[in-house]
Amino acid sequence: MDLSDTDDPKTPNLNHENSSHRLESLSPETESRLPNVIIATHLSLAVHQVQIQALELLRTRRIFTHTAVYSAPKPFLLVVLDTASGTPLVKHLNDHMFLSHYHDPEDGFANIEEGSEWIEDDRASLSSIVHRSVARDYNRDPLFGIEDIELLSHRSCSSTISVEVKRYLHDILTFLRRHRAVACGITPLATKHFELLARSLAPLHDLDFVTPSLVQLAARKVYRHRIVIVAPEDERSMQYGSNLAAISALLEGITPDMVIEEVLESIEVLL
Repeated sequence: MDLSDTDDPKTPNLNHENSSHRLESLSPETESRLPNVIIATHLSLAVHQVQIQALELLRTRRIFTHTAVYSAPKPFLLVVLDTASGTPLVKHLNDHMFLSHYHDPEDGFANIEEGSEWIEDDRASLSSIVHRSVARDYNRDPLFGIEDIELLSHRSCSSTISVEVKRYLHDILTFLRRHRAVACGITPLATKHFELLARSLAPLHDLDFVTPSLVQLAARKVYRHRIVIVAPEDERSMQYGSNLAAISALLEGITPDMVIEEVLESIEVLL
């Protein structure tokens, strides 16, 4: 959804004439380039205005300050690191997050404090212990060079989706929208991201076509952070006289992951 088209007075208009005035008043010499990758930790705890700035960066590839304009290069990637049970991002910023991945602490942190004998544990107080930092080599060659990224991007654009797989993809969208536990989150932008991710996963698996298993993987990554579980009093069957206590018991403990898995299990995969 384009924020400039909304009538909500609480939602800022990113195409406001003030932005154009700021752009005209800044000379080209004041424009600076951002890095190709920005890692933001606990962005959900930032104030509303900061999150809107991040949204503006994703939509316009620019951030305005009082003295300069910061433009994002191509390619550009914003990575947000946050807790799974933390405060959600602002609605529209959350919808612009392409995908999400949850790492279970029980799986370990193989790349954190590598070579050290300790790993921070939230259940223990280690503030009085001084740990010696481990020297790391940050100048290693990247696993994916710019040529590799461009090749993957080109191959993803040429990935094909058969009619049967396309139907399977839209069946998942329909079932997610109609699921009684889903309040919102199946947005038009999410649909675009869903198909784009399915296409992008094909070259990573050395394929030039999209398979149902790639569609399932894309659904898990695209909708996990978008789906909002409905409140018991807003569940649609309440309009027909359902018991609130029964609905509350039914929705208790329901998570977006459970909704996605239930939908994937209920749809027959066409071969």
